[in-house]
Formats: sequence, C-alpha cells, structure tokens
Amino acid sequence: MKSRMLVVLVMSALLCACGKSREEELKEQHSKGAELVEDKAAMAKGLGDALQKDGKDAARSLTQGIGGVVKGMAQGVDSLEADFKIQLSDSAKSQQLKAERAVLQEKNAEGQKGLKVYVQSAQAFKGKLQLRASDDKGSEIGRSQKVEQNLAADDAAYIDFRFDAATPLSRVAQFTIYTVQ
Repeated sequence: MKSRMLVVLVMSALLCACGKSREEELKEQHSKGAELVEDKAAMAKGLGDALQKDGKDAARSLTQGIGGVVKGMAQGVDSLEADFKIQLSDSAKSQQLKAERAVLQEKNAEGQKGLKVYVQSAQAFKGKLQLRASDDKGSEIGRSQKVEQNLAADDAAYIDFRFDAATPLSRVAQFTIYTVQ
C-alpha cells in the first residue's frame, strides 16, 4: 500500500509539474498579443510609408496620364482645324494678304456659325473682307458677313467671319477670302 501511495504522489507531482500555472498562461497570452500588435503596427507603418513614397508617384503618374490625354485631344482638334483649306482671291492677293489657319467658332447669340481665320498682311490694309465657302464641286454654298478690318504693315489678326445659320459648314471643302466694297 505504501508503494501505491508513493506512485500516486509521484504521479500527482508530475502532473502538477507538467501543467502551467494560471499566471504563466496569462504571461504567454500577453506575449502573443503583444507580438501580434507589433506585427500589425509594423505592417500599418510599412503601408503608410509606401503610400507616402509611392502614393505620390502614383498620383503624379495618373495626373500626367490625364494631362497627356487632354493635350492629345487638343492637338487633335488643332489638326482638324488646320485642315480647312483657305484660299485668297486675286483681290486679296493684290493687297498682300495671307491666310493659313482657321478655327471653327460656336454659334453666336443670333445663331450664326463662324470661322476665325488668321490673316497676315505684308502691307497696310484697311477695308472689308468676306469669306466665301465652297463645296467639293467648287459650288459656292455660303458667304460670311462683310468684316471691316484695319491691319498695319507686317501685322496679323484672327478675323471672325460669321455665316448664316443655314450655311452647311460641314460640307465646305474650301474657303476663299475676298476684299469687298
């Protein structure tokens, strides 16, 4: 019987020695929790650092891309505008006028469509100009209002020529500038 008691005591001692105390378990859980918080805090700090560094680069890249799209659209519009064929009548040539660029204008308050033409003058010019529109067959399809213009020698200006709202500017193949009375 003594040997049984001794076995029970040894077993009890072993069981007690193998198990952790409540205090040890709490310490271990506290350590695990602290490690978890440290890991998450380090991850959040790393994420914040990356956003500060690479976020600026990403935003810059995005805005440069958008700027490129807008610039490309503007260049496309400019090339479309430059496709207008502007001719000079003999009377305009004799006044040493030159025209190369035109910009389509929105309708004004009276509903008139317009075209602004960049006109250069080698010599002084004072008089009225008119822009006439022709289709691809050479038929005249519209005339602008007469515009009084005063250009000095070696001068240039965008001149706003206005057409009746019924003029089909989409069918125009060529514009011709005339000097008129």
